[in-house]
Amino acid sequence: MKKDSSRKHIKAMLALFCAMFVVLSVYLGYIVSAYGNRWFSSPYNTRVTSQKNSIAAGMLLDRTGLRLAHTDSDGQRQYVGVKELRRSMCHVIGDVYGQTIGAESMFAKYLLGFDQGLADEFEQLIGTQQRVGSTVLLTVDADLCEYAYDLMDDYWGSVVLINYKTGEILASVSQPTFDPNYMEDYISGDKELAASAMVNRTTMGRYTPGSTFKIVTLIAALRYIPDIQTRTFNCEGALVFDRESGKYLPDVHVNDEDFIKNDNDDDIDYDREQEGAEDVSAEPAASEIYSIVRDYHSEYHGEIDVFKAFASSCNTTFARLAMEIGPNRLAKVAKELGIGDEFLFDDVMLYSSSFEKGDTELNVAWSGVGQYKDIMTPMQTCMLTAAIANNGTMMEPRLLYKVADSNNKVKYTAPSSQYKTVLTAAEAEFVKEAMLQVVDSGTGTRAAVDGLTVGGKTGTAEISSDKSVKTHAWFTGFILEEEHPLAVTVVLEQAGGGGSYAAPLAGKLLSKAVKLGY
Repeated sequence: MKKDSSRKHIKAMLALFCAMFVVLSVYLGYIVSAYGNRWFSSPYNTRVTSQKNSIAAGMLLDRTGLRLAHTDSDGQRQYVGVKELRRSMCHVIGDVYGQTIGAESMFAKYLLGFDQGLADEFEQLIGTQQRVGSTVLLTVDADLCEYAYDLMDDYWGSVVLINYKTGEILASVSQPTFDPNYMEDYISGDKELAASAMVNRTTMGRYTPGSTFKIVTLIAALRYIPDIQTRTFNCEGALVFDRESGKYLPDVHVNDEDFIKNDNDDDIDYDREQEGAEDVSAEPAASEIYSIVRDYHSEYHGEIDVFKAFASSCNTTFARLAMEIGPNRLAKVAKELGIGDEFLFDDVMLYSSSFEKGDTELNVAWSGVGQYKDIMTPMQTCMLTAAIANNGTMMEPRLLYKVADSNNKVKYTAPSSQYKTVLTAAEAEFVKEAMLQVVDSGTGTRAAVDGLTVGGKTGTAEISSDKSVKTHAWFTGFILEEEHPLAVTVVLEQAGGGGSYAAPLAGKLLSKAVKLGY
């Protein structure tokens, strides 16, 4: 009996160890699949370091064939000669020292010849003194990047333009910039570098989204408020809340002027010390007793429907909608739209955006208008905008276009890939119509492009509770015509109103892209 019992225990333990081994093997397979590309592109990968000593890194080209980077005869990495172009594309290109995450590191597999077979190596060995890595063509157009860089002027922030059908990144610019020609001087401290210049704001900048987040609130209203398409709202003044408890006080009316400390951005200086690579949420205007949610510059709209409220960016209407929807449902919709996802894209290192549920009616209302603790990256905002234009399908952002061998023969063309479906076709159509009205007759008219149908949403994001720092200017939008499937997102730090600063830039960039044939 004891012998049989021992055998049963041994078999049970063996089965347990086998099961644990299978689970561990599956898990290892998953993390290698999910994180392998990131590990490979890490500057701490000794295989990459070793390969750099035995092979000349291949060329980096934009999608038109313009050479962005190459290795000279002395083995030194050289970058495009035009300074403005070099600086406009620095975050896309990256560097060979591992200080930034760009094409130099993300596509090291190709640039350093890890993709080459024995036939490729033998062919190079008999024809040249040193092996050369593959040539990488990026999806970006250098002309568009330089144009966006010029439009940004001295403002810090981000501009990103993508093809919403394919996910190809056509332009991506982040300011402040650096010059890849001087990386050694930056590292040694011999050359001064602007604060957070190595941060790619397009993919890593975590910003308060302001009214661009009303896109999320609108989608939540469409899903959870049955009569949203026919209901009307009264926008007659600020919403008042008890400051201590955050409870909504619908019967209390106040004079906005008693709460306004500075309502004119033109009177505020640009404060570089308050740059917004990582925003800190601003609180709503408050007195000793009350807090209020009001419309921009206290411009109220009377009786309106949801389309008019969206087009005029009515804070009070969207604050009411957020309270009616509730924090749990609002958070659920944000998650369904990809906010909070951990992105593991092969081409782009994209930080997560986030939405935090408000714990009081005030905080719920404040979150519904894109304030409180809402945080979005420009790239994810552009991905959501692109999904709306693409009938609900969100594409993975792509930076890799093609890979060619040393004889310029294309050996790999990167495919497009769907990330996930975030909206039904009917929902996408509804939100598209709302965004079209923003550009047609609302706050985003300055993003219009002659002869084309443009939709979008402006945002004016508060980042200072005492209004001592200018608002961030946002615009996110798209061209509706399928022959020009373009989506754009602009963030200009401390520029002022989104309709006044970000929207015109977006319109000019869309127009330029269309002229170039995109």
